[in-house]
Amino acid sequence: MSEDDVRDLIHSVVERGSTLGVTATAAEIRTKFSRTGGTGAPKAAAASPLRRRVAVLLVAALILAVFFVPFPHLGLFNHLVTPAGRSTTVTSVTAPRATSRNVPPADLTLTTVWTVGASAAWVEWDQNTPGNAQGLVRSTDGGKHWTDVTPPGSGAAVGAGFIGDLFALDAEHAWVTYQATSSGVAQEIATTSNGGRHWTVVGRSPGLGDCSVQFVTTSDGWCVGIGGAAGSEAVVIYRTEDGGRHWRMVSDGTPGRSTRGALPFACDKNVQFLSANIGWAAFWCNGGATPLYETTDGGTTWTRRSVAETKVAGGSGFTGVPVLTGVAGAVGFTLPAAHGLTRSVVYVSSDSGRSWHRVTPPGPPTPWFVDTLTARRWRLVNGNRVLATDDAGRTWHTIRSNVSFDIPFGYTTPPAAHFASSQVGWIVGSPNASRDLLWRTSDGGRSWRQIPVPGLRSTP
Repeated sequence: MSEDDVRDLIHSVVERGSTLGVTATAAEIRTKFSRTGGTGAPKAAAASPLRRRVAVLLVAALILAVFFVPFPHLGLFNHLVTPAGRSTTVTSVTAPRATSRNVPPADLTLTTVWTVGASAAWVEWDQNTPGNAQGLVRSTDGGKHWTDVTPPGSGAAVGAGFIGDLFALDAEHAWVTYQATSSGVAQEIATTSNGGRHWTVVGRSPGLGDCSVQFVTTSDGWCVGIGGAAGSEAVVIYRTEDGGRHWRMVSDGTPGRSTRGALPFACDKNVQFLSANIGWAAFWCNGGATPLYETTDGGTTWTRRSVAETKVAGGSGFTGVPVLTGVAGAVGFTLPAAHGLTRSVVYVSSDSGRSWHRVTPPGPPTPWFVDTLTARRWRLVNGNRVLATDDAGRTWHTIRSNVSFDIPFGYTTPPAAHFASSQVGWIVGSPNASRDLLWRTSDGGRSWRQIPVPGLRSTP
């Protein structure tokens, strides 16, 4: 029996015990627990209310005694003591199950879309009305059906918390941060391990400012705060090893208080982690060489890697973070070209990311959105074309699509285009740049089908 089954069983017993209070009448008990025959007479005589209540309470006590030891973290007792002696409050809540609830009839905007593999997607929406209500929905069948998984106490559930961030690790595990009215500037962090059926508030985001959460396992995660102006950003990194309950700062790149080995202040940055130890910081710079940094100790210290031919006039930068397959790596890069044209290329590595060299796609300079599925398999999207290679750029083929998309060629988190395989892909974009919609292909990008999201208009 799983943890969720135990929790549901306990809740069912408690609710039934409440229903069978001493004030219930014998008629009410027969209505709830008796099955009638053709004449309407009960098949079995109902026991007295007091006897039933005692039996239910005994069953509840037995369940607690049997299951509390194997599952001490089910949330039966909210006040937990950490090994360090500090206490934290963990609250478990159940998300609403009806698909229609928290999905108003008014038009919605897609705020964040995390696609996971070929079939699963998590969508955060905003309502385009005064008050800007929010919510989360989830699909596990390619967008055919959706379930409302908005955490109670956030977004549109009660209107008390503004959802600031969503991260989905897989189809079952996700985290949200939201600003509760009672927590000042710190954001609450809630997580689910069963696809949004239950959410547990594990604590608050570290520091006083805003940071974005990301996880590589259900335990190992980071909250990355990026702040600055005029093309320069200070990066502050916090780490958790218990799913977000406790955080410690591992790196601070703020001028005047920078920690040893922190990321430099210059240029804009995108920081993503690939494992508990490995992470990359991809830079976008307005001039000069554009660097690429790697950490091998979970974000504490960062090392600049050798990248050839990135010193160009005008703004240029990486449009993602490297994907590594063994010793091979790949990452997209956009740079200005002659006559004001923008060109996207792919940088590759054959030594585990220590050095990188450029691979240029065929054809005229084009600002592609670069999706690196693996170190060798890439899909580049622009308009109604998908430029594909499965051998790290040695050979290419062009796929013509039935829809022409207007999506940014720079990096977005989550990415605007994501191929789960050579055949199945997702795009968050629009044919006319007016508003984003969710699309899916199952034939490599030849035909794209718009995925209906509850409350979202089907036309741009």
